[in-house]
Amino acid sequence: MDPTRRVWGLLSSMDRLQGTTGLIEAAELIAETAQNLGMNVVTHYYSYDGEETVMGMTMPMGWEVKHGICELKAPQGSEVLSSTEEHLLAVVPYSPAGDVEGVLVCPNEDWSNVNGKIAFTSEEPLVALYKASNEGAIGVLWYQDRDVDVYTYRGLFLLKSHIEELKAIPVMQVKPSIAKRLKKCLRNSELQVHLSVDSLFKVERMPVVEARIDTGSQRNIVLTAHYCHVGPGSDDNASGSAGLIHVAQKLLKNKPTGINVIFLWVPEHYGTVQWLEKDAQMPIEANINLDMIAASQILSGSVINLNHDPWALLHPVDAYLWYYLSRLCENGQNMLKMREEEYGLGSDHAPFTLKGIPGVMPITWPDTYYHSSGDYLDKTDWNVFETITEAVASTIKALDQPQPHIVQGWAQHFYGKQLAENPSGADVLAYFLNKRLSTNIENTWQPTTKPEPFKAVMPMQSRAIETFLRARSFKEKQPALDVLLAQTIILSRFMGMADIEAVLKAESGSFDENVYEDAVKTFLEPENS
Repeated sequence: MDPTRRVWGLLSSMDRLQGTTGLIEAAELIAETAQNLGMNVVTHYYSYDGEETVMGMTMPMGWEVKHGICELKAPQGSEVLSSTEEHLLAVVPYSPAGDVEGVLVCPNEDWSNVNGKIAFTSEEPLVALYKASNEGAIGVLWYQDRDVDVYTYRGLFLLKSHIEELKAIPVMQVKPSIAKRLKKCLRNSELQVHLSVDSLFKVERMPVVEARIDTGSQRNIVLTAHYCHVGPGSDDNASGSAGLIHVAQKLLKNKPTGINVIFLWVPEHYGTVQWLEKDAQMPIEANINLDMIAASQILSGSVINLNHDPWALLHPVDAYLWYYLSRLCENGQNMLKMREEEYGLGSDHAPFTLKGIPGVMPITWPDTYYHSSGDYLDKTDWNVFETITEAVASTIKALDQPQPHIVQGWAQHFYGKQLAENPSGADVLAYFLNKRLSTNIENTWQPTTKPEPFKAVMPMQSRAIETFLRARSFKEKQPALDVLLAQTIILSRFMGMADIEAVLKAESGSFDENVYEDAVKTFLEPENS
């Protein structure tokens, strides 16, 4: 059987949540497949111990769930509302164990009405658990309103400190249709609900699979894909994980001669920061991250997005991926929708960029079935998958045998787009295009302040409850604040704060300067502190 389709199908049949034995089984499947292709493979093992902090991220605890059920007990007899027999997501991932029965209530604003009861809420699960614990609730029944009737994947990712500080109460989920019915019933009567979760926390291994195509060169490009997810996760991210296998197959037919290709399958974010800090012992020229590369443009309402580098890290990889994706999408047999997007976080290219390594991401977005129990193979499109993987393989070949006309063509395209949409910011972009891609665009802006580097951390990603709540309050005041802080870390290697703010305004538009400056003081630390 074709290795790509085999990996994609088998991963889609597995629950591979971070910190579970299913994740380890998935890593073994990937490592075996990569080895069978003839690549040099090593699996690095880190730890889900709930304590170690790497690049500002504390590793969650390992977790296993055996069973979970939510039952309506009164007023009309027993009825199963959700159960792990239907889908694992009936239990909110990383829920503590517990067996409770009580009155179901919608929390009021300060949650003062939940003592001794089960809170029924769409609040972010970790915040809901925190509030429920503080106010004496005995359990949480969570839901998310969405356009399709599916369970939603939103994990607690509990740390050891959470387990020590919060009450161990079960957190379960019902689908939107059930939630709608419960809300209607609660207007007229009191509901009695039973929650039962059989789960445990433990220290568990965290596998990162690394495979290589070596050429003996000093140049290295790293391709990443996170393979973790609750099942099926066919687009997110069995598609990207299979995509690395598919790109490897393409490159092995005609190997690069002047650049090494490192394929990295990671538990999202946590495995990436571990590998970067502990095992990335080589210079890395750029990262291409494959996350969700196959959503159907018809069934999922998706578009192929190319998330570019921030201006300060622009690299030929931005140009090549744009060129090959554009050409393939416009092919008469494809006619796929594609758009360019500015730098963002949210996946495994982010830690690379925070370390000063260019990182780009082709992704299919939006996706109706994102983070849901409905993310099956039937919502994916092989044609989209093939288009993105072919563009990635062609990009690596172009990095191996440079095509300067493509780079210069994209630079002019990117500058022209900025000039039309944001003339004042175009002058700042021209500085970075000249510096990063050797263009010769006339510009007047230059940085005038000395670098004051900040530590490379994943900004506002700490799940320690006090920091998590503080970050949440900051984000409510300024959208995309985490991206502004990430940009600040990246730019701080090249210039001081006055210039950084000027670049951020040019690249990202206006923002609340007071909130931003408070966030810098609150969440970022100087590199040498």
